[in-house]
Amino acid sequence: MKPLIVGINAKYIHSNNAIRLLKANSIHSIDIVDYTIKDDIILIYDEIRAKNPLFVGFSCYIWNIEVVKKIVGMIKKNTNIPVVLGGPEVSYDPDYFLKTMNVDIIVKGEGENVIDSIIDHYLTGTTLADTPSISTSTVNTPITEIENLDILKSPHFFPEDIPHIPNKIAYVESSRGCPYRCSYCISSLEKHVRFFSVSSVKNNLKYLFDNGVKTVKFLDRTFNANTQAPSIIDFIIAYAPENTSVQFEMTGDTLGEALIDHIHKHAPAGLFRFEIGIQSTNEKTNTLVGRHQNNNRLFDNIEKIINRGKIDLHLDLIAGLPEENLNRFKQTFNEVYNLGAKELQLGFLKMLRGTRIRNEAGKFNYHFDENAPYEIIRNDHLDEDDLATIRNVETALNIFHNKGYFNDTLLTIVLDNYKDYFDFFLRLYDHYAEDHPLKGYQIEDVYGGVHGFLMHEGIDNDTLDNLKMTYLRRSRIKPKGYFEKIHDKPLRTKLLSHCAKHHDIDLNTLYKHSLITPYKKGYAIALYTPDGPRIMQVEASKIGSGS
Repeated sequence: MKPLIVGINAKYIHSNNAIRLLKANSIHSIDIVDYTIKDDIILIYDEIRAKNPLFVGFSCYIWNIEVVKKIVGMIKKNTNIPVVLGGPEVSYDPDYFLKTMNVDIIVKGEGENVIDSIIDHYLTGTTLADTPSISTSTVNTPITEIENLDILKSPHFFPEDIPHIPNKIAYVESSRGCPYRCSYCISSLEKHVRFFSVSSVKNNLKYLFDNGVKTVKFLDRTFNANTQAPSIIDFIIAYAPENTSVQFEMTGDTLGEALIDHIHKHAPAGLFRFEIGIQSTNEKTNTLVGRHQNNNRLFDNIEKIINRGKIDLHLDLIAGLPEENLNRFKQTFNEVYNLGAKELQLGFLKMLRGTRIRNEAGKFNYHFDENAPYEIIRNDHLDEDDLATIRNVETALNIFHNKGYFNDTLLTIVLDNYKDYFDFFLRLYDHYAEDHPLKGYQIEDVYGGVHGFLMHEGIDNDTLDNLKMTYLRRSRIKPKGYFEKIHDKPLRTKLLSHCAKHHDIDLNTLYKHSLITPYKKGYAIALYTPDGPRIMQVEASKIGSGS
């Protein structure tokens, strides 16, 4: 009998480092298996039961704990298989999970220095009394962090994972812990920031690059807290294959201008993606959650990144933080959207187990969902209606901005024509929510929705035509078109004959692969070939004169 460690990921493209770290750092043979939260829980249960493992361990997070609860319930009801839980979701409230889920062992914090003691316990009956970082019905030992991370073996070097590397996100660590103490963040509960040696980080990256990885995300809570960050970035610039994307979480106001300049001088566009958590621009709110942020320096660094055009930028906001009512959150949103980042994530406060803000929930009259992910329902500054308003803005923002359908055209339209960006997205949502299910839009519906809304708003025709041109240029094959198309056969023949004559294109090719629509003072003819779209414009006067 062998231990079985289970990872239940949010999506197939995610890979679970935790279960691989346990396998790599045990002297015993361990089976590991990945599922997703969309997999049939009966299938997962049946496969676990069929293996009849020494024990089954689950890697637990807010996105999978409700699924884990159901599977564990089935295991406990129908088998004698011991159950071990680990991961951030169970680490800081172990008594709750011991009592409510009837599990046998909770591993708190890092498990690599604990796993062999648990295996020995089930193999030979050794005591767990001196094992760090665990809770059972009779044992409760404090969390012990691994000080020297270089004693750990890499989770990446399993031959069976090689075929999957190009199709999944690879997660890499250069450090553990966070230097900040934000009261809503579970990383604030770790005591120290510790770093892997640069050589080990580079070895992991080289292995992933050599095996075709497309997307790398560093798990560091603050990558630029690592003094060796420039060396790692230089290594990535030197060795990352073309079309690779590498993402870091950065603290924006402590970013050095030299690092920004270096990347923009030496890296190709799109290689790096920075995720910067702003959360709120309200100084009072930030003080209450223990967050120290220089907004002027932060905004200055973000503007430098955006203006130089090499680094993709993802910014984060959190709705529901203390002392930030709807109007003040709108101010935060507008100030941050005005920066012009390609992606702005609007999230909602989650009252994570063990965090200070959850422990002080009564101080701000917080009400929140008791089930994961423990999202806020209301507090003394935001009621349910306020949060519903913000969620509507979030829906519109995700569909019409964050998906990147418009390149930068919509961003430019919003920044040029509106002062209250929050209000723009709210009105855009309201304009279509009653008659159209905003989630699940096809691309034509998204463009058509924005086009119709902007017409309703009285936006000028040149702006609407620019939107149309963005749509025509974004497709590699002939699109359906959300707008008026020319079906009049004589006019269509005139336009295509004109293009064939003046652009030396085969007329039959134009008939088969082109789309015609009114554009500015005439027409746009978009031809789609294997080489991409070719857009031609014909003035109405030229067709009318028969030229």
